[in-house]
Amino acid sequence: MAAKRRHSNRKDFPDFLYVEKRAGKVRYRFTCVDGTKKMFPVGTTEYQAIQAAIAYNAKHRAMESFSLESQKFIKPTDKFNKPLSEWIAVVKNRVSDEENMSPDTYSVFLNDCDRLIERLGHKLSKQIKLMDLNDWLNHYFGSKSKNVYNRKVSFLKKVFAYLADESAVNTNVAEQKKPRRLNPEDKAKDRLDLTIDDFKAIHQKAPLFLRTAMEIALQSTHAVKELHRIKYSIKKPAPGKCGILWFEVPTHQNGVTVYGTLYIHRQKVKNSKASYVAIPVTQAIKDTVERSRKDKLICPYVVHRRNKLTNGIAKECDHQFQCTSKIISRTFSKVRDELNLYSDLPKSLRPTFHEIRRLAAQKLQEMGENPQQRMAHSRPETTKIYTDSNNIEWHEIPAKEVEI
Repeated sequence: MAAKRRHSNRKDFPDFLYVEKRAGKVRYRFTCVDGTKKMFPVGTTEYQAIQAAIAYNAKHRAMESFSLESQKFIKPTDKFNKPLSEWIAVVKNRVSDEENMSPDTYSVFLNDCDRLIERLGHKLSKQIKLMDLNDWLNHYFGSKSKNVYNRKVSFLKKVFAYLADESAVNTNVAEQKKPRRLNPEDKAKDRLDLTIDDFKAIHQKAPLFLRTAMEIALQSTHAVKELHRIKYSIKKPAPGKCGILWFEVPTHQNGVTVYGTLYIHRQKVKNSKASYVAIPVTQAIKDTVERSRKDKLICPYVVHRRNKLTNGIAKECDHQFQCTSKIISRTFSKVRDELNLYSDLPKSLRPTFHEIRRLAAQKLQEMGENPQQRMAHSRPETTKIYTDSNNIEWHEIPAKEVEI
């Protein structure tokens, strides 16, 4: 009896071993020489099923002239050569323990790990070649931008570095993968800038919590991941916290009245020294904070609202009225579209809440202030992405005639 033609994702399985889902669980099925079909017990790993099938086939389906059991030269099974799906669990745990990723970054990492399991999880780790990684990249990210594609190449290099460290692979095969070359066009900013007039139009129509977030973003240059964590008052600054430490008596700095300090620890680059920012609370910030209390909700967070749905506290929050970063971003885009702003553009090119950060950086630069420290950037090149204009700059050359 010949084995059925195997699905491409299971082509490395031994003959007569199959996988199926029963009652929502992955189960392994094997066909014996007498035609009976046997299910492996619940909880059997892919590696255990493969090894059992190999042993059975070697004993009961070996050719008459050749017996696997009689050969003396068979090497013992490599205990490290297990299905990639089993090793990915090890990599996830190590990354969680060792790398201190931000929640968003780690979430993206886990999603990519799941894609890796879905496409290559059945393969034994030491059988994975560059062509398998190319297949994975092209399947999920072939149509994405070069920047996205290159980030996934870096992801593969990270995962296979851990696998090599665990002896799951002999070499980091992902190091052979060449990232796509970026041209100036690839580095250009696609999303349109937010104009001051459109900022004002959205601000006027926005609900109170969004107006509050927009005003603080304009004054601080910070993004939603920080804004939704700002507390009305803190006793002292600390890592991971965002909030205001008020002065008992206002002071004056550079001719500006300062009422306290807004401490922000930027989440995206939280391990960088530049991620700790202390911003003077000027009259503009103070007025915003006071206006945010008009709804009379009792909440320790400046950006807050009464939830329409009573489905508990969001994962990234610790108070029922605290706004999530997604609520701020989505509400901004909703108001923008209700006003028919940028309606001639696809949504992917319309300015989002994040463009307020760029607008603020450009205004600060126009005022003669370098926004790098305020924006919590380690490198001036990063700040330049926000402050550079999208307009073409023509370099005027003095009049000269070439004589020969």
